[in-house]
Amino acid sequence: MIGQALEIFKKEYEKKGDDLILKSYIPADGTYVVVIPKDDDFVIDDKFPIKMDRKTRKIDRSVSRYINFVCLADYYSRVADMNKAILSSSGKVIQGNNYLSFIIKKESLTNGKLTHEIIDKYYSFLENPRLKYAKKPKSLTLYESTEKKLGEVDKIRLNSIKEWIKNNIFESFTEYVGKDYLKIFFYYPEDYKKESERYLIPNIYNNNDYNQEINDTIYGLPNDNLGLNAKKPYLEHKTRKNTLPYLISQDEVMYQKKFFDYLMSQVSLGRVNIFMGDEIYALDNKNTLEKEFKGIFLRIKKGKEVEIRDFDIIAYYNPRLQREFEYKNVLDIDYDRLNATYDKFETIKELHNTINEVMFNKFLTTNYFTEPKDIPINDGILKYNLLMCRTALFNWFYKGSEKNIWKLLNKASLSLVKGSINSGHMTKANDQYNLRLSLKEYFEGGEDMADVIRIVKENLRNKVSHESTDYLETDREYFFAVGQLVSFLLSRSKGKKKPLSLANPFINAKKDRVIKDKLKALYKKYNHDIESYNKRFKNLYSMIISYEVEGKIDDDMIIAGYLHSNLVYESKDNTGGKEDE
Repeated sequence: MIGQALEIFKKEYEKKGDDLILKSYIPADGTYVVVIPKDDDFVIDDKFPIKMDRKTRKIDRSVSRYINFVCLADYYSRVADMNKAILSSSGKVIQGNNYLSFIIKKESLTNGKLTHEIIDKYYSFLENPRLKYAKKPKSLTLYESTEKKLGEVDKIRLNSIKEWIKNNIFESFTEYVGKDYLKIFFYYPEDYKKESERYLIPNIYNNNDYNQEINDTIYGLPNDNLGLNAKKPYLEHKTRKNTLPYLISQDEVMYQKKFFDYLMSQVSLGRVNIFMGDEIYALDNKNTLEKEFKGIFLRIKKGKEVEIRDFDIIAYYNPRLQREFEYKNVLDIDYDRLNATYDKFETIKELHNTINEVMFNKFLTTNYFTEPKDIPINDGILKYNLLMCRTALFNWFYKGSEKNIWKLLNKASLSLVKGSINSGHMTKANDQYNLRLSLKEYFEGGEDMADVIRIVKENLRNKVSHESTDYLETDREYFFAVGQLVSFLLSRSKGKKKPLSLANPFINAKKDRVIKDKLKALYKKYNHDIESYNKRFKNLYSMIISYEVEGKIDDDMIIAGYLHSNLVYESKDNTGGKEDE
């Protein structure tokens, strides 16, 4: 998996180098100080805060002319992890990896953790790294090979910086308080990468004790997304002579390290969907690919390190829908009474946004991979349907796979419409029902449901207006009429609260006999408030009671009748289906 992704990353990295990482790199929140050399000494040239906006995931890059330098210096000054800090135990208070930077938590200035002794010890290891690796022969071998390549540390400059830090850190910076960082960078931009490499090579592997030299090449166990120690024997391959999971060369491990640095920079920006093909695209949950694609997909998450939560091969992704999708106002409701945007869509992104907003109340895109217990939804029906559909929807919207999509959406959309009715959210129910039938038409084709419902209602309008009682001709007409009658009877309630959940026995009924029995009970409850001369009601009720259903219960037509404007309330001259004011 990693090997396939690395092959693609290598090509991109060879074109752009570390700029591939630095262009989107964001330093941690804190106060940043730039110190420049001047007349055999150093002076502070700028101090400024960096704080990422949690909503936009951006920082103010106009805060200093040194912002690009600080991003570079901060990236090259990071330790591989805190277990590989320059100093162990209490020395971890200083978190840089080279003498050009000095990185601490602000609270260390006042809680006694930072002392002159620790500063001296920190710079002594940087001045002579052999001290750090003296008892680790394999690490020492790696360092010595690095020193041959880079040359020795500039000890004169290092000691000048050390003295400046000791003379100023407790004098000039005690005003800074908080839990975030104080980071001091000395302005030698051309040297940070070299000094970072001096630290990185001996510390890039998981544990140098596992390293093996084969044909003058050192191979070791990488540290990214993998830990191996005495507490994790289950990670070893016990059936092999060499029980390590896998070993890679220094060149390979460096590419892998850069790859995970790139992933970390992207996930910090909220770009958790990585597409690796002819180019690399990093997108957040609100965006999908806008061009055709084939290649590798990674879903990542930020933890103590970057976690790869999903990996897939995308054979072909097309950002355009196979055919145009039209979000129709199937119920023919006044647009002023609707919230959603009704339009024609040609792209997956547009349909994704609509399903997220209308069907799942904007909870879908932010909860594709959230642990069920952590999903902030109190509505049990919404949460159940989100969990049921989210994997298939993710595969459709981000990977182009429509497998099982309509089977799941068909079930979920009906459940969600019923749930909205039960909760009394009628506008939402209208929008969801319109989306449900629009999706049904898109996936199944066949009849235009807007026309079907319009014709059914028009036929029913004529029949309820007759002087003599007519009869219903089709199951569709019958179930639509049932929805109309339920809506009318419930509207006669005189209670202050009219719970729409009273409609549940009808929209959830599995047998027609249950529907008729419940209608009779509802009629007995409210018939005292129905005028004896109400011809429309009498015709509607009589036609329903006398009709025998031939097929299965049609939930959609019952809901359509329930949500539509009510024919019983229409005035004599009303031909447009609108209710009396």
